[in-house]
Amino acid sequence: MTITEHPGADDRDWGGRLPRNESLDLDDDQRAAREKLLENAGAWAERSGFAPTDDQGGLIGPFNPFVLRPEPARAFNRWVVADQRGSSLSAPIREVVILTVGIAWQADYEIYAHVAVARSVGLSETVVAGLRGGSTEGFAPDELAAHRFTDELVRTHRVTPETYATAEETFGRDGVLDMVHLVGMYLATSALLNAFEIPAPPIPD
Repeated sequence: MTITEHPGADDRDWGGRLPRNESLDLDDDQRAAREKLLENAGAWAERSGFAPTDDQGGLIGPFNPFVLRPEPARAFNRWVVADQRGSSLSAPIREVVILTVGIAWQADYEIYAHVAVARSVGLSETVVAGLRGGSTEGFAPDELAAHRFTDELVRTHRVTPETYATAEETFGRDGVLDMVHLVGMYLATSALLNAFEIPAPPIPD
């Protein structure tokens, strides 16, 4: 998946407020981080249907800032990998949580990337469109429980007893813990994207 495969993409400054890593004289640690990101996160992005690089191979989205500060990026990505491997939540439910966070924060690249991931793991177009448009019509009970829990936590910084009880009944204690960890990961990602005004390609229909 390349930038030019997205109708409406242009030659915008994909680094936002940050310099692009390919424009800098990277040190050994940064160069190693770049290669690792291209090998791992880049391959995952390609499989999922979103672009991790521009058409010249420069990293975009959160991947460019990860290169600029490799050590915290490595720690963050270890957290992400641990969650992906050990989460009790199904892949579609994880994407409900991630998209709910990204949409609440209006984090463009997160929404762009995880619409693609959601589609790749089988989340229905009804739910993807509902999350983006603010409707829960047509959601399955577990999708609704995950969305309401996440949306309340992100927007009000608390979860009502009723919403918590539904989430615990639906996903169990481990599932609720996994949701909170996932929310934290993608709040951090959203903050990174928004602080540096990092843009995203258009979302394909």
